[in-house]
Amino acid sequence: MDSTRTEQRQFHALRKHIEQLFSDGWVVVSRVPLRLEHEGQRCIVRHGMLISEIGFPGRLAS
Repeated sequence: MDSTRTEQRQFHALRKHIEQLFSDGWVVVSRVPLRLEHEGQRCIVRHGMLISEIGFPGRLAS
């Protein structure tokens, strides 16, 4: 890897948390926007935040 390359990632804590979700069995169901799913639960990443889709307007209750 090029040692002169600057780090461009943001939200390091969020990235670490999402990596933990992956190890717990969560999977990516959409990349734009990033949506994760596990056992019927769904989350979406918006503006650097991981948000549960429960209670989103227009979403039908499961």
